[in-house]
Amino acid sequence: MAPDGGERSSVSVEDIEVMSLSEEYSTPVSGETGNVLNVTAYIVNADKADSSALLIRFKLEETDSAEPSSSRELATKNVELDYIKGRSMLPQSVQIAVPGPGTYHVEVSVFEEGKDPSPALGMVFFIGEEGEVGTF
Repeated sequence: MAPDGGERSSVSVEDIEVMSLSEEYSTPVSGETGNVLNVTAYIVNADKADSSALLIRFKLEETDSAEPSSSRELATKNVELDYIKGRSMLPQSVQIAVPGPGTYHVEVSVFEEGKDPSPALGMVFFIGEEGEVGTF
């Protein structure tokens, strides 16, 4: 990553979607029990030129809706990409297990080799008793 004051990356996270995977389609994540989520980040390259190598970081935290400042990190997953074509969007998904019903925060960051990162994008969502995903 470039030091602060360097060229800012034109690659950013445009949107995030979180869906619950039903048991028949999901693969257990590291033997964990609970709900397996499919988290998709839509990565956009606003520049005309192809990007440099990218690292996409998905960070999931369990939050307390009564006390939003208290959170517990559950998982971090990194995805490496060689590049993203200029003026294009690329959906990138990971599967993450959560322990069960509750309120969660997912944040996605994109780091482009040799450039300052664009701001991360995050969203808060909840998992209901039946495993359904909802947003606030």
